[in-house]
Amino acid sequence: MKNCSVALLGEVLYFVDKEGRLNSFKDGALTIECSEPMDVVDICAGVGGCGNYRIFIADAKDMTIKVFDPLNRRLATLLKLQKRPESLAKEECTLAIGLKSEILLFDLKELRVKERVSL
Repeated sequence: MKNCSVALLGEVLYFVDKEGRLNSFKDGALTIECSEPMDVVDICAGVGGCGNYRIFIADAKDMTIKVFDPLNRRLATLLKLQKRPESLAKEECTLAIGLKSEILLFDLKELRVKERVSL
């Protein structure tokens, strides 16, 4: 069984269903936010700093990091990777992207990889 990644953004719970669609749950209502099927390995909420109030998505299907803007309900590709993403975390203006043999630290302000950490 596949892991279920979840992210809380304000009072809204975001998760990816078994069909690979991004969903939200708020006040007892379930909404399909993005019907584009993805092979999501992880999601995280952008709270504070750059990328505030966004959902970041690690998509193994096309080896990308995507960003979902809940305000305009737009999904965009942020970064194309050379390797399959494994995990995500965000702090202020840095998005940490876990890969099999390294961690990328992506600067959300400058929109570039600022550091690679080998494992």
